[in-house]
Amino acid sequence: MENEEKRMIDSYEVEQSIHIGTKEVVFGVDKKSEYPFLVCYCTYDNIFSAAQAEKAIISDDYLEAMQEFLNRVQEQVKITQTEKEKYKCDLKPFTIEDCIPDDKGKSIVGKVVVVNAEVNRYEYRHSVYQLVLAEGGNGAIGGRGRAVMGTCLAEGKYARWERSDILGEIKPEKMPDWAKEALAKIQTQKKLKKAKSREER
Repeated sequence: MENEEKRMIDSYEVEQSIHIGTKEVVFGVDKKSEYPFLVCYCTYDNIFSAAQAEKAIISDDYLEAMQEFLNRVQEQVKITQTEKEKYKCDLKPFTIEDCIPDDKGKSIVGKVVVVNAEVNRYEYRHSVYQLVLAEGGNGAIGGRGRAVMGTCLAEGKYARWERSDILGEIKPEKMPDWAKEALAKIQTQKKLKKAKSREER
């Protein structure tokens, strides 16, 4: 649906977009259309998929469309703030002092590592979104590779990081309770998925 060369959504060229939280709010224009203004959300199911447009509206009134765009941005701000407030812990970003030093030549697969907060978008630059269960990738096994594939403990989403963005393995005493619970849940889900996969063979 989306053309990567000239950011298009169907016949609408993307003129404004703001990514807040889990969604990107998009404002597009098709000057040849009877309804030249488009507002929609764009979401990404995983790191390998193209953006999917959701809840699109079109209008022939620029101000009406722009107001809708701004309303959606504000709504995403509220949702993201509410998510942040769920965590009753110190949100100060983890630093290298909170980690077991990372030896780039050794494997970190199966370990909970700390991602440098500065690689995250601004709304996610706090401790909650720094903890990742490293699961694979050439960078995760050590050596010359760069890619670290893993699951963010806070979101439960599988994504890619660079080994250079990993500060190290979180020290056991620095691991917050919510993260321990999230890790146990993720590990249980993976075991169940593997067991189901074996049964289906």
